[in-house]
Amino acid sequence: MKTKFRHTHILSLIFSILIIGFSTSLNAQTESEPERIYIKIEIKGMACPYCSFGMVQELKKVVGVGNVEIEFKEGLAFISTPMYQNPTKESLEKIITEAGFTVGEIEFSDKPFKRTKSKKKK
Repeated sequence: MKTKFRHTHILSLIFSILIIGFSTSLNAQTESEPERIYIKIEIKGMACPYCSFGMVQELKKVVGVGNVEIEFKEGLAFISTPMYQNPTKESLEKIITEAGFTVGEIEFSDKPFKRTKSKKKK
C-alpha cells in the first residue's frame, strides 16, 4: 500500500513539474516575441542619405517602433511595431508631412515586406 502511494505521489509530482515548466516556457516565448505589424510607407521627396536619416529619426518617435529601414532611392520606409501598438495611417502621414515629405501609399501586413536589392539598414 505504501509503495502504491509513493508511486502515485511521485507521478503527480512529476506531472506538476512538467505542467509548470511547459506553461513557463510558453509564457516566456509570448512575452519575448510579441506579434508584430509590418508597415511599408511610400515617401516622396527623399533625395539623399541625409533625408533618409532624418526620416528614420522621425519614424523612431512612433511608439513601439524600434527598427526602421529606408530605401531612399526607391522612396520606401519599412517599420514594424508590436501588434498592440499599431500606429494609424493618419499618425504616420502627419509625421511624414511635418518632416517635409509627401506621403504615398501606406501598407500594413502581418508579414515582413520583401525589400529591393539596395537595402539600407538604419
